[in-house]
Amino acid sequence: MSQIEFDPTRRSVQIDPYPWYARLREEAPVHFIEPLNAWGLFRYEDCKNAFLHPEQYSAKDFIRQAFGDLDPVPETPSLIAMDPPEHTPLRKLTSHAFAPGVTRRMVGKIEAIVDGLLDEIEAKGTTFDFVNDFAAYIPVSVTAELLGVDPRQRENFKVWTADLLNAANRANLADEDVARIRASVTELRRYLEQVIRERRAEPRDDFISMLIEAEEGGDTLTGIQVLSTAILTHFGGSETPSHLISSSLVAMLDHRDVHEAVLADRELVGNLVDETLRYWSPVNLVFQTAACDIELHGRHIPAGSQVLSYIGSANRDDRKYDNADSFDLSRNPHGHLSFAHGPHYCPGASLGTRMASIAIAKVLERMPGIRRLAPETDWLPSLWIRGARTLPVSA
Repeated sequence: MSQIEFDPTRRSVQIDPYPWYARLREEAPVHFIEPLNAWGLFRYEDCKNAFLHPEQYSAKDFIRQAFGDLDPVPETPSLIAMDPPEHTPLRKLTSHAFAPGVTRRMVGKIEAIVDGLLDEIEAKGTTFDFVNDFAAYIPVSVTAELLGVDPRQRENFKVWTADLLNAANRANLADEDVARIRASVTELRRYLEQVIRERRAEPRDDFISMLIEAEEGGDTLTGIQVLSTAILTHFGGSETPSHLISSSLVAMLDHRDVHEAVLADRELVGNLVDETLRYWSPVNLVFQTAACDIELHGRHIPAGSQVLSYIGSANRDDRKYDNADSFDLSRNPHGHLSFAHGPHYCPGASLGTRMASIAIAKVLERMPGIRRLAPETDWLPSLWIRGARTLPVSA
């Protein structure tokens, strides 16, 4: 029985969980986390195995665990909360909208969005918040462009996303905060329902139109499935890439050798983003449910238990990567679990990494002297997201 008192609700743990992860991987790779009433998996192979075996580790409760009664589309299971074989046909249908050609067509639009944001920032002065004035707006704007919604809704989308993300902390929130989240969820749903109605009447070359028109073996998506997939895409595509962008800048500025290397060779921006994905995965953990009794490393996980696969720990496992707690620009981080693995591998992975690489490359091109103004990173107070809350910088 492990005596490690791991409490991921504590602010100190959220700021720097990695020493805890290192100890858990060695002493308690399967650990019951009392404050969460859940089991945690902390080693790479165990987390990877959990993603590959939905018959043992089910995704069926993901949305309930993440959002509870704040689920924007409770009428139908979300794609992220389905297991094969039910998951498979829906995944095939939605994959039409994530084809490689979609990402390629988005590159010019991403570059224009990033340049436009940098123009706005430079017009206001040389100091700004890299997170809230820049990184947070890029994925929101790109996802709005992808979905085909009015770009003037950019600020609303940013608010709706932040509120939906905060639903995971609902047990610790004041009543007025929960009420605000509920209102945001309602507004997001109402807005996308209207867009879906418009696209049914007049299709365009956008994601929602692709979902409406997708067909696989005679199957098509229902209206509520289109809405659920659009909201999942908005949520996943608007939030985690912003943290990847800001964390990539932090990683570069905090490691002098990395900073010098990337400035000298901009082709290394891709390496920077890939290693940041491994080192500081924007998604810290994934919610799963034990579909049966599980025996692992001498521990018994009863059927029906909540299981948390700690991606943030798995990616730092020395059994997978040499000197895993070191940020190494020359490392090949292939195999990291930041986009999950197996049936639930993130379909927007390519778009997210491309977005981050374009953003960092543009910043270095236009602001080669960028530097941070605070010595410590203000990490978000979150159980399952790793990202900076603010990042004051000077160009």
